[in-house]
Amino acid sequence: MAAVRHVGIIGAGLAGLSAALAASLAGARVDVFEAAPLGNTPGAHIEVVPNLLRDLVTLEVGAACVRSGFPYQGFAVLDGDGRQHFEIPTPRLAGERHPAALGMVYGDLLGLLRDAALSHGAPLHHGVPVRVACDDGAIWAADGSQHRFDLAVIATGATLPPMAGRAARTMTIESLPQQWCHALLPRPAWLNSAAWVIGFNGSKAMLVPVDARRAGVAVLQASSKAATPAALRETLAGQGPLLMKLAAHWSDDTPALVRPVQSGVLHGAWHEQGVLRIGHSAHVLPPHFGQAAAQCVEDAVVLGGLLRERLDRDTLLGHFMSRRGERARRVHALVTQAARWDMRPEAHTDLRALAERLAPLVAQPA
Repeated sequence: MAAVRHVGIIGAGLAGLSAALAASLAGARVDVFEAAPLGNTPGAHIEVVPNLLRDLVTLEVGAACVRSGFPYQGFAVLDGDGRQHFEIPTPRLAGERHPAALGMVYGDLLGLLRDAALSHGAPLHHGVPVRVACDDGAIWAADGSQHRFDLAVIATGATLPPMAGRAARTMTIESLPQQWCHALLPRPAWLNSAAWVIGFNGSKAMLVPVDARRAGVAVLQASSKAATPAALRETLAGQGPLLMKLAAHWSDDTPALVRPVQSGVLHGAWHEQGVLRIGHSAHVLPPHFGQAAAQCVEDAVVLGGLLRERLDRDTLLGHFMSRRGERARRVHALVTQAARWDMRPEAHTDLRALAERLAPLVAQPA
């Protein structure tokens, strides 16, 4: 079997754009298909944690991310009065020339990846729904055109495109009884690194500086609660002075994004003949410790590295699973435990201990 040299990618989110760039840098021909039209990304931040920044440097967009975002060191855990209880370290996994971590606007990161993929010759076909053939990786577009690839990569998230030939294996996804409500608000003068603020009645908020003027704010609450600006202001106002000040900036016209918390990993191999699933198509992680995004980009970096080796499809897929399968499952277990503890703390709840268990797991590249 010949080496994989032509890759079709379905989905132009974080995993799909990262895979397009990684494959292009490896010298492969790439086409990206996205069912949605090109549009604005809702206002939200992304934590570029150390292992994610390391992979973005590998994809040659690290320097651009540093210029666009807000570099920081350390992750503080505070109470509602602003007292720091402890700090989770952020090692410099991307090398001494780069900061340990960044806060960024999510749409800015997608834009950098999109521009880099296009500049390396990966065309993006927006507004093009497709279906996929499991046996040979062929992709049929809604306009009737057919595209054949050495490998088709699904990076659409848990909702898969139609699969021809046989039904796609489903992933068991657990919906946790919580949701994150995101917005970009004025940056508090004291906020120079990521902070996890635990309010008086168990409410929690993540604060991440994204530039000199703004911070990404994510409020954790039960999924049964209303996510309107008025309801969020009320939630924050009673949680101590730090969160009370943020509440005053969350106006009725502040663009916001509500993300339910889900968890799941595809059992067995993430591939079937000519089709490989990556990102949220293969693993859905809660956002804790920034690993939901980091694991998506890690999939892409591993795929790009294997494409550089000029492997045939079956060998490439086998090596991909040996490097990603168990590692992703272990990360998934840790961050899911953190998510469960957030809403239902137990006597042995220890987020710092979970962070310490995660650190050596992601310290080295996959």
